[in-house]
Amino acid sequence: MIYGYIRVSTDRQTVENQRFEINQLCEKNVMVIDKWIEETISGAKSVQDRKLGKLLKRMRKDDILICSELSRLGRNLLMIMGVLNECMNRDIQVWTIKDNYRLGSD
Repeated sequence: MIYGYIRVSTDRQTVENQRFEINQLCEKNVMVIDKWIEETISGAKSVQDRKLGKLLKRMRKDDILICSELSRLGRNLLMIMGVLNECMNRDIQVWTIKDNYRLGSD
């Protein structure tokens, strides 16, 4: 399955820019998002306390997680690396748009 993950930190931010970027990537790569996950929460909250944590638990081998940039996964590098490590160990791909990052697609 292909998941689109959008996180904003405040109610004043919108999800529309991130959704647009993800949709553009999908059109370019002839892909369709099977499920969208959107949340308004600080990246400083632990992954387990966010919708991202629940999503990671149900993702399976060869699933793809697409987000606009790595910073959407967590507040700091240690948190982001933890998410990427879990995904790598479980053969889950992570694609980002602004960073042009592709974990597990090579």
